[in-house]
Amino acid sequence: MKTAPRTPLPPNLRKLSLKANKKPYTKPRRVKMPTLRQAKVKLWELCKQITRKKHGSTCFTSGKQGLEGSNWQTGHYIASSLCSTELRYDLKNLRPQSYQENINHSGNTLQFRRNLIRDHGIEYVEELETRNQKTKGQKFDILWYVAKIEEYSIILAMYDKTRI
Repeated sequence: MKTAPRTPLPPNLRKLSLKANKKPYTKPRRVKMPTLRQAKVKLWELCKQITRKKHGSTCFTSGKQGLEGSNWQTGHYIASSLCSTELRYDLKNLRPQSYQENINHSGNTLQFRRNLIRDHGIEYVEELETRNQKTKGQKFDILWYVAKIEEYSIILAMYDKTRI
């Protein structure tokens, strides 16, 4: 059995037919790298969220409970103005604090230290202090921030799963 010969398409329809069969070109998506400023803001937001989920809404230094809103701060044992970049975003150095303790009493470092020693031991506090001295003045590039963001995003997701 013979098939009838195909009649050729007119030139204007032939172009449309070829275009319909051809996949449109799409540029490969390039992952946009955040700016250093954006990375720092994102990393700090993750630090605050993890600290709040891990330690709750009780001020670490005064013991005041039910912190919320602008009174619910994330404080540093070694003040962010004095510590290395690594410790600024280290979860071991962060705890919830009230505005009064964190801002008005400059973090109440002595009580913060006493409470860290009570909860984790002197070795824990000395390790933080030693790491601060070793890493102070070091510069960290955008890739360090991006890696920390990925690490902390995973930690936050684990907290979200376990707290349901």
